[in-house]
Amino acid sequence: MPCVYFKVLDVGMRRNMDVFRVGLFLLIIGGVSAQVQLEPQNAAVLRGSKAHFNCSTTQSLSVMTWIVNGRLVLTILEMGVLNSTERFSARNLTTPGNYKWEFTISTVQRDDAGEVTCQVLGGDPRIATLSVQERGNVEIIGGNRTEIEGVQMELECQAIGWFPKPNVSWSINGLSMGNCNSSSIAQGNLFNSNCSLKLTAVKNSSVQCFVSVPALSTPESSTVFLTVESTKKATIRDQTVLISVTVAFSAAALLFLLIFGIIFCCKRRKRKKSTYHDEVRRAQSQSQNRMPANVRGRDNRGYITDGRDVRDTNGGIWHTNFNKQQMPYAINNFNEDDLRKHRHATIV
Repeated sequence: MPCVYFKVLDVGMRRNMDVFRVGLFLLIIGGVSAQVQLEPQNAAVLRGSKAHFNCSTTQSLSVMTWIVNGRLVLTILEMGVLNSTERFSARNLTTPGNYKWEFTISTVQRDDAGEVTCQVLGGDPRIATLSVQERGNVEIIGGNRTEIEGVQMELECQAIGWFPKPNVSWSINGLSMGNCNSSSIAQGNLFNSNCSLKLTAVKNSSVQCFVSVPALSTPESSTVFLTVESTKKATIRDQTVLISVTVAFSAAALLFLLIFGIIFCCKRRKRKKSTYHDEVRRAQSQSQNRMPANVRGRDNRGYITDGRDVRDTNGGIWHTNFNKQQMPYAINNFNEDDLRKHRHATIV
C-alpha cells in the first residue's frame, strides 16, 4: 500500500479537527500525488483594494488550505469553505476535469504583503508573492509657464507619498521623453521623488509628468501648458505694461494733487472769513474806546440836515444849522454850554 506524505505548514491547522481527520484518513488509505497550480505567481495591489489568487488541481479536491505569511486563514473541504471571514474568502470556479477555487483578500493591508500559499492535500504547496503598494500625489511645480522663444528652462515634477519608489517619466505634446533619473527620499515607509526636465522654449506645448508603480494599471499624471512668445511680442508686452503702470501712477498723483488743492482752498477761505470778522470786532472795540465816557451811548435825536427847528415831545427846542448840530441835554437848563458838537461816524 503506497504512503502519502501529509505536510502541515502551520500549527494553527491542527486546530481544525475536520482537516486533521481527513488528512489522517488519507495517510491510512494512501493516494496519488496531486498536480497543483497557483496563479498569479506575483501580484501587486494597492493598499485598501482586493487581491485575487486562483488555485487548481486535476484531481478531486479533498482538502485545500490558504496560508498568508505563515498564518492559516482559510480551509476548503468537499463540503464547502470553513472559517471564511470578511477579509478572507473563496469561491468555487470548478469545471469538468479542473477543480479550481479563487481566494480573495479584501481591504489589503501592508502586513498582508509577502507569501501566499495554496496547499492541496496530496500535493506540494504552491507559493505566490503579494506586494502591497501605495499611490501618492504628483505635481509639476509652478504650473503653467510663459517664456520667450529660445529661452532654456527647467521643469520639476514631484511625486509625494508613494511605495515603492515610483517610476517618473515626461511627455511633450504626447511624445514620450522616457524615464528620468529621479531622486527619492524615504519618509517613514513611503517615498518622495523629484525629477527635472530641461528643454528649450520653441513652441506652445503641453508637458506631462507620469508617475507609476506596478500596482497601477494607469499612471498618475500632472499637466502644464507652455506658452512661447516671440521676442518682438514680448517687447511690445513689456512696453504695454510699462505704459499701463505709468498711466496708473500719473492718475493717482493727479488725484492726490486735486484733493490736496481742494482741502487747501477750503482752509484758506475759512481763515480769510474768520480774519474779516476779527478785524470788524477789533475796529468796533477801538472806536468805542476813543469816545468820551460822558457821551458814550447818547443819541442825537434832533439831528436834521435841512436847517429847520424841531420841537421834541418834551417841549425842548432843537436848532440845527448847516455847519454844526446842537442838542440840549435838559429843557430846563438849556444854554450855550449845553450845546455840543456831534460828529457822525459810520464804521464798515
